[in-house]
Amino acid sequence: SAFHLPQTPAARPSNPSAKALSQTPFQSPWNATAPIVIAALIFSFFPPPSLAIEGDITKGSEIFTSTCAGCHRGGQNFVKEKKTLQKDALEKFVGLDEEKVEAFFKGSFVHKMQVAGNMSDQEITDVVTYVVDQAKFEKW
Repeated sequence: SAFHLPQTPAARPSNPSAKALSQTPFQSPWNATAPIVIAALIFSFFPPPSLAIEGDITKGSEIFTSTCAGCHRGGQNFVKEKKTLQKDALEKFVGLDEEKVEAFFKGSFVHKMQVAGNMSDQEITDVVTYVVDQAKFEKW
């Protein structure tokens, strides 16, 4: 029928959002952030081990002497004279960061074809560690 009786306030349906709020328990912001805070504290006191391979300067020196010194004796470059392993040249062309030097070494055509193909990643890292140490502290 087209005729509706007005509902009394007690018979009206309640506001669904108000009902949901009244039934939702209070949640502290701490409940949501606690796992993040705890993880941050743990990792600040106990950092995870580095994923990078650590270089050994002594082994790097031995490998450099036997493998690289033919072209780079004393930090020189007998193929491209301006691109030496001296501090100023490395800073200018590559940077003194070990990761950058290693990426350059692995990407160099000459090194790929003649040297790097015969060296393990650990050996390359050892040589790079040695070369960067020699350049940074001007030991050449």
